[in-house]
Amino acid sequence: MPHPASGTFRHSGRTHKTTQLCDLPSMQNSRDSVRPLLQDATAQKMLTILSDLTRSVNELREEVRAIRNTGCNESVDAGVLPLDLPLHNIEELNHAEAALQSQEANKAMVRRFALIGGTTLEVRVRRVMAYAITNELASVLNWAGKKTKDQTKQKRAFKDTALCRCIFDGLTQQLGANSMSEFVFAQAVQKWLRYAPDRLGGVGRTSSVPIPE
Repeated sequence: MPHPASGTFRHSGRTHKTTQLCDLPSMQNSRDSVRPLLQDATAQKMLTILSDLTRSVNELREEVRAIRNTGCNESVDAGVLPLDLPLHNIEELNHAEAALQSQEANKAMVRRFALIGGTTLEVRVRRVMAYAITNELASVLNWAGKKTKDQTKQKRAFKDTALCRCIFDGLTQQLGANSMSEFVFAQAVQKWLRYAPDRLGGVGRTSSVPIPE
């Protein structure tokens, strides 16, 4: 006669196996229900990326059109400007800052920046910034500046420069005094400066030369 405990164990084992087999369909159904959600999330991400790329291409197309339309007018007064733009490094920026202490030079640059057009504020800011400074110089600047113990990673504050004020005044003159806040302007400049190293292929993200004040 089988031992009662032994019989109970075998019965329990069969019950456990049956439970596992019964769970398999529900586990499969769960995976099947999750898969469409993952696919939808991936598709949504791809659509977002595609939308961003399309918007960027359209903005670049408008910039090219604006350059063609204003190129002739912009070259007329290029020879009488007090600054030789674009600026390439901190030393040139320092010379420009000294020159812009002159009221006449300051007004001339404001008028010059006011001539640079674009279909949106962000496009205008990108065009003016690219006209004023190179990506090499932009890579060692940011909006508020960056102070660290490692001098090779410090960044000069662009918001404190006379050049920045000239650009803002030029855009305001072009768009109207109430059409652009300093906050919106700052956001657009920050974005342009942030991606300067990427426009250089990433090489601008590190610097081996301390940035003088």
